[in-house]
Amino acid sequence: MVDTRGTYDRAEEVLNRVRAQTSPRAIKAHRRRVIGFFRRLKIAILGILAVMLATGVIGSMMPIGVWGFLAMLVGMALVFFTVMGWPSAAEPTPEQIAKSDLPALPSKTERWLEAQRPALPAPAQRLADEIGIKLEAIGPQLATLDPREPAAFEFRKLIAEELPELVDGYRKLPEGLRRDSRNGGLSPDKQLVEGLKVVDEELSRMSEQLASGDLNKLATQGRYLELKYRGDSSEA
Repeated sequence: MVDTRGTYDRAEEVLNRVRAQTSPRAIKAHRRRVIGFFRRLKIAILGILAVMLATGVIGSMMPIGVWGFLAMLVGMALVFFTVMGWPSAAEPTPEQIAKSDLPALPSKTERWLEAQRPALPAPAQRLADEIGIKLEAIGPQLATLDPREPAAFEFRKLIAEELPELVDGYRKLPEGLRRDSRNGGLSPDKQLVEGLKVVDEELSRMSEQLASGDLNKLATQGRYLELKYRGDSSEA
């Protein structure tokens, strides 16, 4: 007998992955990589032109000969491959995020979360996209917030501590155990999704309270990740 349920689950998983890969966040990340490539290409072309100009200036003052021409070609090649092959800026680590100034915290967390995205299941990838969008939106609001405010502490705790702990805890699990439920509880995959939902909801609440200027309400309504994720994952 054909396992229709299993076939349906596999088809749903493939569909979820396609949706995750074509999400607005994924498209934006791809666009940023393309823009970065063309920015490097522009710098490389300018460098090549500078080498040609320098060679022309030297050649106007003294003959450069065949060896000078070859040196120009070598210099052009070195400039091109050095610029195009220069490593991109390393993604921030959770330790660096925790030490970031408040205004830089959303953008660094967004970059870090984007780097974790490929290792997450499709439902969690969509939530990571939503969290990234909210982090991008909340950045200007935090720029005017006093880092000594309880509201700033609340945001830093959620984004710089609890979110990285949740994602890192999941990634440390062997892939074969991520879908398994233990003792009738949620699987690590589902625990991750539930935890990201809490983070997403908290960011929405924080953004609304920051927009309304009610910092006292924001500071006193804090809700932490009420999950047994780390306990369950350690048992797994």
